[in-house]
Amino acid sequence: MNTNFKKTFLLVCSLVVLFAGTANAQLEDGEGLNSQILWTTPGPSNFAFVQSADVLANKDVSLSAVGQYYRKPLGLEIGDTVFWSVKRVNVVDFSWAVGLLDRIQLGMVLPVVVEQYGKGAAPLSDSDDTDGKSEIASAAIGDLRFHAKTQFYKQNDCVENRGAGVALDIGLSVPSGDEENFTGEKGIVFAPSLILDFRRTFLSAGTNIGVRLRSGDKAVLADSDVGNQLTYGLATTFHLFDEKLLIGGESTLLAEIDNFNRMGLELRGSIGTKPGASKAVALWLTGSAGIANRDEPLLSVPQMRFTLGLTYTPSFDDAADDALY
Repeated sequence: MNTNFKKTFLLVCSLVVLFAGTANAQLEDGEGLNSQILWTTPGPSNFAFVQSADVLANKDVSLSAVGQYYRKPLGLEIGDTVFWSVKRVNVVDFSWAVGLLDRIQLGMVLPVVVEQYGKGAAPLSDSDDTDGKSEIASAAIGDLRFHAKTQFYKQNDCVENRGAGVALDIGLSVPSGDEENFTGEKGIVFAPSLILDFRRTFLSAGTNIGVRLRSGDKAVLADSDVGNQLTYGLATTFHLFDEKLLIGGESTLLAEIDNFNRMGLELRGSIGTKPGASKAVALWLTGSAGIANRDEPLLSVPQMRFTLGLTYTPSFDDAADDALY
């Protein structure tokens, strides 16, 4: 395990060096600016969005669909008037994952924007246009994301009483979305994340810390740009009534690495359930509010977000004789 960890660590460091200094040029206003900053990740988790250290068993497959509705993630303040480049979004993230060797999990996520509304970058050239007419495409495809997750440590094999766990997730977003309509990046986004968590019967707690390193040009809106970022997540879930009721709280932070002059925090409450004896299906409903340290221009977390997610994940418990494989 130590050899695998060293190899993975060296790979991550090499990729960080490759990507870290490449976001220097600038695009036209709005191009390559992605409003979808909350990344859904595939596979099992004890939380709504923050990742757990758990991975799927060998050859097990997980499927999920997560719908999001959020408001006012991107805007411009010109004079005393606020123009919302993206005012509201309805998006569904479809994800799939497969387990390998009981330690590795490969997955992918495809965001599909089914409806969005906003004025785009039009107010920069015509600030008198205040009729609210949408200037961006109402539907679009987001960037396809790939995830490779490796579990380095778990205290024991009992899923519901596992104790501590450590994993590394390497995410890679490819520019397949519509970068001119705020649903895609201009280049590749490399996003490694360290996962630490703990599970003891009725209580789960976890934290994720990582970065998003952009290989493409910086996305620009007015006098602000988006470059390499630090990500951080913290979550707690109470598992009640044999997981028939899940109650959780999360916070997710996104901050610009250059000088930390822009950061946004989402505070999220969640309620969920895992009905049935197998606990293979999980349903989560969340609501969150965003807090940013800067308002001008508005380039941070959305002011509010609601999500509804359905996940199928086969249960995996080496300590149980009736485990599902």
